[in-house]
Amino acid sequence: MEYLEYKTAKSEYAADIRRMRATLVNAGYMASENDVERLWDDYSYAVLMKPKWAELPDDDEELLKILLIGFGVNPVPHDFDSDIFHAWPSHW
Repeated sequence: MEYLEYKTAKSEYAADIRRMRATLVNAGYMASENDVERLWDDYSYAVLMKPKWAELPDDDEELLKILLIGFGVNPVPHDFDSDIFHAWPSHW
C-alpha cells in the first residue's frame, strides 16, 4: 500500500505566515499555517472590505493582540478607545 500525502501550494504570504506563527510561539501558543492564513484572510477582508491581504502591523505586540482575538483567546474589543479598534470579522 502506498501512502499519499497532499502538498499544498506555497502561499505568496509565506513570510507573513511564518512571522505570525513565530509571534504566537513566542507567546506560548501554537497554530497551523492553514489556520493562521485563514484567520488573517478573514481579518484582511473585514478591514479592507475587499478580498486582499492586509499588511501585518510592524509591532509584534499589536499583531499578537489581533491574532489572539481572532483565535478567540481574547474577546473582541467593542470600544472605540481601544488601541487596536478595527472592523472585526463578524464571526469573531
